[in-house]
Amino acid sequence: MGKILFVSRDFEKACDGGAVVARQHWEYVIQLSEGNAERLFIQKSSHLSLLRNLILHKGYGETSALMHRFREMAANADIIWVDGSLYGGIVREAARLGKRVVCFYHNIEANYYGAKADLARNPADRLMAYFAKSNERKSTRFASTRLLLNERDNAELQRIYGVKADFIQPISFKAVPKEKIEAKIDPGMKPYLLFVGSRFFANEEGVDWFLERVMPGVSPDIDFRVVGTICDALRDRTLPPNVHLEGRVEHLTPWYANAMAVVSPIFTGSGMKTKTIEALRFGRRVLGTKEAFVGLPQEVLSGIGAYCCSASDFINEINRLPVDCHVHNPSYRLFLEKFSELAVYKDLKDFWDRRFSDADSLR
Repeated sequence: MGKILFVSRDFEKACDGGAVVARQHWEYVIQLSEGNAERLFIQKSSHLSLLRNLILHKGYGETSALMHRFREMAANADIIWVDGSLYGGIVREAARLGKRVVCFYHNIEANYYGAKADLARNPADRLMAYFAKSNERKSTRFASTRLLLNERDNAELQRIYGVKADFIQPISFKAVPKEKIEAKIDPGMKPYLLFVGSRFFANEEGVDWFLERVMPGVSPDIDFRVVGTICDALRDRTLPPNVHLEGRVEHLTPWYANAMAVVSPIFTGSGMKTKTIEALRFGRRVLGTKEAFVGLPQEVLSGIGAYCCSASDFINEINRLPVDCHVHNPSYRLFLEKFSELAVYKDLKDFWDRRFSDADSLR
């Protein structure tokens, strides 16, 4: 198969959805290359460096030192996997070096940063939106293979850039054995609603809306627990007694295991929602908006929870939930069939073998 160079953001200490996905992709690259892989991390850019690189027509995180290191590592690689469409400079340079370039799109970044700029309405976010689209255009032009999360993003890729995905690769996780989940159920803890998320604009928007519009209509006997760095954005709020900010936790399994449902009131975004797939991983019912379920088969939504298009939908579904935190089999089964590491890797490996069986045809 040859050597693969994996280029991505630094995910070692991060715990947001993008880092989780990148970490899983690195595991896939190790398997695809049979261990013959190296990785190169791109550091997060400051607003000043974004402006400089925009003026100089450089890519996200691109520095002279990074590009020198990239060329050194790329010289011995047969395939370059660039994990993110923001890295247009890297993709273009890889193509210039005559390498086969696989680009994975975590989002359609033009849409993601465009939505963020519309909400924030500040110059820095508008700069990032312009920069993201410029770099994504380069990635799309120079990549020889494009991997996307779902068909919605594929349609947007075609609409904005005039090309389509070569392969749809959804978010995936390692499966957690059902008995391990059940073992974490605490009989002394009352089942609750759960939201898990990092502090970023779409989560803040969604949780603010949920607290203001949904929780006042929910029975005061039902607790709502919020886990993750999203809690930092809520510390100064006056919250009712049944809302609990748990913050960042070391292990998520106990929090999912004792939840009767996961709520996902997300209205803005692109790609897929890591929190939705993670909830299925632990066999949870999911109550979510249309955005929360993007990338999932529409015909199964009623079996794994509920699609809620208004505050009253959320309130009605929550107030009739069974007070039960045992594994919900339809959710767990859907995860194993569609989003487990084994299922997604099998499809990826089949595509990879077809795509790269003839090296000369891929240059």
